[in-house]
Amino acid sequence: MSIEIIQAGSKNFPRITYDPDEDILRITGRSIAERPEVVYNPLEDWVRSHLSRYSQLTLIIFLEYINSGSSKALRDVLRMISTYRAPQYRVRITWLYEEDDEAMHELGEHYRDSAGVPMDVKMVI
Repeated sequence: MSIEIIQAGSKNFPRITYDPDEDILRITGRSIAERPEVVYNPLEDWVRSHLSRYSQLTLIIFLEYINSGSSKALRDVLRMISTYRAPQYRVRITWLYEEDDEAMHELGEHYRDSAGVPMDVKMVI
């Protein structure tokens, strides 16, 4: 199994990895970058490049915290992803949140309802 590291995680940046065997792009950790474009512009470029070669992608987002600048940048990436529609593309997005984290639950629902992206919002126990 070879995991591609798109963004190494840190205390301010989320870890972004791609597992080609499972076809899963994962965004995990904290996203509190003062310049969120440093994280999310390369992510957007990676997604565009991937979907120019392949017709499907599964994205799993499991963030423990995201600041407002990163939240806007992530929303922009999700809106871009929403332009890759069926039937030629199969993009699945899952937003995970911890059981007691109402703020992240609500944010996942907000993205699902406002970014035009089909998204499952699921609690992790």
